[in-house]
Amino acid sequence: MSSSTALLPKNKRDEHPIFLRVCHSPWTKIGQKTLVGLRGVTAIYLAVSFISIINYDVNFNNHGWSTVFEPPNIAYFMLTLYHWMATTWTFMHLHYPHHRNGTQTVATRFQRFLSPPRQHESTKNKTWFSIFYFAAVTFPHVTTLIYWTILVPQDQATIPRDKIFGHGRYTEFYVLNKYAAVSLIALTEVFVFSSIRHPTPPSAQIAGISFLSLLYIGWAYAGHEITGRYVYFFLDHKTVRPENTAGAIAAFATSANACKLTSRYSCALLMVMTVFGFNLGITALREYLAQKIEKRSSGYTSLPQ
Repeated sequence: MSSSTALLPKNKRDEHPIFLRVCHSPWTKIGQKTLVGLRGVTAIYLAVSFISIINYDVNFNNHGWSTVFEPPNIAYFMLTLYHWMATTWTFMHLHYPHHRNGTQTVATRFQRFLSPPRQHESTKNKTWFSIFYFAAVTFPHVTTLIYWTILVPQDQATIPRDKIFGHGRYTEFYVLNKYAAVSLIALTEVFVFSSIRHPTPPSAQIAGISFLSLLYIGWAYAGHEITGRYVYFFLDHKTVRPENTAGAIAAFATSANACKLTSRYSCALLMVMTVFGFNLGITALREYLAQKIEKRSSGYTSLPQ
């Protein structure tokens, strides 16, 4: 197995475990060593920027405990956690691929703990990880859309639009990272870093992301009970009429007319599923382009399982 070639998609049945697909870029120009470096830089950047964002929310925005209930912070944390997992797995897969061979020592057990899990047909670990992966690269787009299409136009953002630029580099860093760079990094993960294929069918992923979305609704209202503050103004039943909330969220959903007839939660789910569909489309486009390149290059056609 060469460390300078990429793991390319298969035309038929996918024989590569999803955990190994995290460790290989679909592009032949991005070898294993390069991918480890790119993932490492991205993971460190996400960790540093996440700490800075939390510090800004707590000390400058005075959000206190409501910081842990805000969807952008949760989405940022999920993407950061995913990238640190992916970086660790990619590094271990490159430098310690044979830790399961030979005598098992404390060192080899530790290496196995940090390495990509094994994928067995009898276990559901690949499905759970697939749900986590698509949630990590979907929710950043959702929070970005909510910020720029609802909160900013309706002057409900914590930092008004006229105070984003020209009021300190820290403020600009905070807004651009929390509501722009995070989506760019999520898009880069789907299209450049990872060889994870689109699920067929995506029923488990749809169910999992829908469940996480509904779970967050409960988390948001728990946050209101604890802190007395709604993380989004349109979650407040007393000040916002349901039809106005539905119309706001439906502005960037695919079925706006149908959305007017449903509750705000149905609209929110539709929005999440729309963004999830966008990620599936990007994944399919990446697979198509990578397959075309495969015909002119020498990428992987099989891997040791």
